Amino acid sequence: MTDIYAPMPPGFTRATDMSAQTYDRSVVSLVDLVRPRLASREMVVRNLTFTNCVIEGPAVMLVVGGCQFDACDFGNPSGDIRNLVLRPASPSAVIGAIPVQDCKFRNCQFVGIGYTGGDHFLDQILSLGKPQ
Repeated sequence: MTDIYAPMPPGFTRATDMSAQTYDRSVVSLVDLVRPRLASREMVVRNLTFTNCVIEGPAVMLVVGGCQFDACDFGNPSGDIRNLVLRPASPSAVIGAIPVQDCKFRNCQFVGIGYTGGDHFLDQILSLGKPQ
């Protein structure tokens, strides 16, 4: 889908092996990552490492813990960082979001992704939009 949002960056390839543990200079669809896991009754995308990747939506990522984001671009908030955040109404579940746990994202760009999860994580995302 990167060609819909923007041209695929030079030197990048579209990820096709959704069972890989690491992705480097790849365009990865979050929906494509979760689909085979759901088919095998695994409900969470976990223990993956992404380096210099483009992570595509459209999707809502539920960050459930242990994820690391280093030098990442969380996406275009259209002038308001709050556009990227969806606060859960229930303290126990979020239906329809893609749970991600214990993943590492290094120098990644997120495109068409909204974020949900615990207050601490969401407050960190929101703080990116505050002037220094």
